Amino acid sequence: MDVVNTKSEDIAMSIIANSGDGRSKAFNALSEAEKGNFEKAEKLISESSDAIGKAHDVQTQMLVDEANGKKTEFSILTIHAQDHFMTSMLANELIKHMIDMQKEINQLKGEK
Repeated sequence: MDVVNTKSEDIAMSIIANSGDGRSKAFNALSEAEKGNFEKAEKLISESSDAIGKAHDVQTQMLVDEANGKKTEFSILTIHAQDHFMTSMLANELIKHMIDMQKEINQLKGEK
């Protein structure tokens, strides 16, 4: 059995940590929006985007490295990291729209 090198593990863990942080902040933003706390929701969704952006930067560096001939060893951990990243990006984008929808619902109901 091949052992994944530390660099590969570090890359995967960085993607997982930043993606997880971004996803968590996105769902917290949705929760705040549902309570009508839109200022807090906007702050959290911005923080979510920043965290996911950090994960994206790591992924982009992997792509640049590969394009330059430096291969990253892939493992189930790397695949798991990519899964976290993609679901976090999707959650962030959908929750942005859901926050906007919640604002509209509140306006239609005559709430702030």
